[in-house]
Amino acid sequence: MASKPNIRSIRFSDELAELIDRQVGNSFTEKFENLITRCVWELPQKEAELERIEEDIRRQRALFWKLRDKRQKLEQTMEGLQRELDRRFRELEEL
Repeated sequence: MASKPNIRSIRFSDELAELIDRQVGNSFTEKFENLITRCVWELPQKEAELERIEEDIRRQRALFWKLRDKRQKLEQTMEGLQRELDRRFRELEEL
């Protein structure tokens, strides 16, 4: 185990004490070190992952709106074709 020459006294809230206590470790010092280590190493990875997810969401939204617009245009085209078919059937019935 590495030497720990740094001795500090700090004050913190009960909420932070509970957060530290929930960390993995046998002592307060280990739990505190594990919390700090996790924040230093995991937080940047989680932030990068969040950015990738947000970018994916942006791409998926753009695709959604593009497909929605195409669907609306297709529905309009189909409605126009149906009206034209109905008109021609009426013409045929008049013959």
